[in-house]
Amino acid sequence: MAVRLHMNLGFVAEPQRLPDSADTVVVVEPNIGSTSRTKGSLYLLVTGTGGRKLRDATRLVADRIRDDYYYDLSAGISVCLRKAVQTANRILYHSPDRPVVGQGETPPIGIAVAVVRGNELYVATVGPVEAYLVRQARLLTLPDSSPDTGLPSVEIESLDVWHGEIAAGDCLILISPNVTRRIGLGPIQDAVLQLHPQAAVEEIQRQFGSGGLGSTGGDGCLFVEATEVAATHKATPLKPVWPSDSLAGAPDRSPIPLADVVGGGVAVAQGTARHVQIAADGWLRRSVYNMFDRLPQRPMSRGRVTPLVVRRERRQRAAIAIIGMISVIALVGTSMWFLSGTRGTGGNIPAQQQAQDAFAKARANIDAVFGNGRDLVTTDPKAADTYLELAFTQLQTAEQNGYPADLLTPSRQQVIDGLDRYFGVTTLHPIIVASFTTDDLGDLVLGPDGAAYLIDSTSKYVYRVNLETKATLTVTYENSVSTVGQYLVGAPTHLAVGGPDVLMLDSLNSLWTWQPALGDKTGRGVLKKVSIPDNANWGLGIRGVGAFVTNDKLGLYNLYIIVPTAQQILKYQPAQDGTGYPKDSKSPYLSLPQDVSSVDDMYVDGKIFLVDHGQLNRYDRGQVSKGWSTDLPKDKVIRPLAPIYKRVTADNPAQDKGNFYAFDSQNRRILALQKSDGAVVGEYIAPVGTPWLTSVKGMFVIPGTSTTSPILYWTEGSSLLMAYLDPDLAPAATPSPSAVATKSVASPGPSAKK
Repeated sequence: MAVRLHMNLGFVAEPQRLPDSADTVVVVEPNIGSTSRTKGSLYLLVTGTGGRKLRDATRLVADRIRDDYYYDLSAGISVCLRKAVQTANRILYHSPDRPVVGQGETPPIGIAVAVVRGNELYVATVGPVEAYLVRQARLLTLPDSSPDTGLPSVEIESLDVWHGEIAAGDCLILISPNVTRRIGLGPIQDAVLQLHPQAAVEEIQRQFGSGGLGSTGGDGCLFVEATEVAATHKATPLKPVWPSDSLAGAPDRSPIPLADVVGGGVAVAQGTARHVQIAADGWLRRSVYNMFDRLPQRPMSRGRVTPLVVRRERRQRAAIAIIGMISVIALVGTSMWFLSGTRGTGGNIPAQQQAQDAFAKARANIDAVFGNGRDLVTTDPKAADTYLELAFTQLQTAEQNGYPADLLTPSRQQVIDGLDRYFGVTTLHPIIVASFTTDDLGDLVLGPDGAAYLIDSTSKYVYRVNLETKATLTVTYENSVSTVGQYLVGAPTHLAVGGPDVLMLDSLNSLWTWQPALGDKTGRGVLKKVSIPDNANWGLGIRGVGAFVTNDKLGLYNLYIIVPTAQQILKYQPAQDGTGYPKDSKSPYLSLPQDVSSVDDMYVDGKIFLVDHGQLNRYDRGQVSKGWSTDLPKDKVIRPLAPIYKRVTADNPAQDKGNFYAFDSQNRRILALQKSDGAVVGEYIAPVGTPWLTSVKGMFVIPGTSTTSPILYWTEGSSLLMAYLDPDLAPAATPSPSAVATKSVASPGPSAKK
């Protein structure tokens, strides 16, 4: 049986699109034979990076490419695709509704177009869009377009059309780079390999639009999977045709007398004989066939050609069945082993007896430390550590052998408290300074005016919180306008402090300064855009921004931007007149390019400290410092896992002075590390049973004095919190436990420059 290729599709349904997505998907699969054979099926994705306002522009481009491609019969597929894209670009460029592209900016509209004709595949891309081919569980990148191209432009000089073959099991992916940047290619590849194309698209859309990522912008994606189907068409065989009159063209009568009569008689005799022969032959055949029909028969198996996809699914089901059978056997064997009562290492000693013995030994070790009014943690710390570590291990053994958990809890807490005292672990008492209902807070810095500045990632606001009065004021927000110049502000992403300014980087790669009014404590200030002509080349996914003061009197400072697309930390030096950062002042800080896409935080004090892959590293003159590393905490009994750092701050801006405070997400704690050598000098944990120190997004420390305690401020969830790092020096009267922040939304100005 013959087979042919069939395309399974998957794309985002219109009701499921994000509100600010401008992407457009067009699929044309002609059912007219001639059109299908000459032009094939068209799959088109048009992306836009300017929000919902570009949706009309992307639809215009998509409709024009579709119409021009199918109406143009002057050349082959590659030439028709080039002409259709160039025509759509010219129409959009001369349209009164075209998007405005500033000097040095990248055009915002991208095109990914594919044509499938039989087993041929043609793919072309222009601008901010990506195309991939999944073949045999491998993700192949189709030729990329230049990042500087896009629509509208004056002219698209050349358009490379990739030409290859598509086979059963291959999957073509046309997708917006906004999706791959937020989710990553790994989850997308897994979804394509495991799910039907439409189910894979819905799973990717669910991850992309979930609250954890906070994703916005383009969400366009189109999956095309080639599968085999049986061809059921059967052609009718041709039959020969004879004329009805065998003597056609011959004379009506023979010239010989009686010849016609004799010939007719002979013909009648021959016809009669032929009919008798056919009847006898038919009777004989029916008799034989009837005899064979009465014999026992076995049904004949019909050979068939099984499609490749069906064979693959059968192998997968067989593998799953084998794994399931092994799992059932293992489960039954384990259950029988448990029920047989032969567990434990004590031979014939029951598990209950082992649990009781372990608990008794643990209580004896605890009494050796704290019994009869003793406190070896104070008088003999080393001996106390030995006893308590043994007690902790014995309590674990008792729990593993079924000792009641409620009876173990008091003893375990007594051991943990003793070990925390020995290792210098401090339990914090968090106080909610401000709560923002259910919003998700982001970056946090201490401003030069002594107030806290934070990002509300949900509402895209930047707030100023007075740490004394707890008053909350709006600094700026997405789509607001600046105080100076009436420029449009994007969604805030990162905060930093440089001299007298609070620095804010937005999603448009624009850098802003908020300078509080001198001597004013009410929160008034000036929002101004920083001139950086080179920021259009940073690309997407900036990981952080930092500053280092070079002139205190003039308020000048160097800028450090973590740019993943350049695999660098770009350093900018300010103009002497303070007007901005010229393009020629840019230089790469790292001596060699490296992957900085996983950097979580950065601290600058003349040297640069990066939190990357859970580690805190120091860089001197662009290279990793040799001989400097962070020590591991000594309390490996209660918290045996190595720390994974996510955030870092310091209590002294001078080099090698003061301490770092790093958030360890693995063990839910804050570690104090000496800046000079990375030695651990303090460890702070959240109270038992509280959710704090689970997901810290930003933090800073106000140093203490000989009579006051250092104060840690951090953002977590929807709250801004504080805690005294030295409870002995904490004031007797603590602030109110919570203060609910209210959002004051200011209306944008009548006009704004992009």
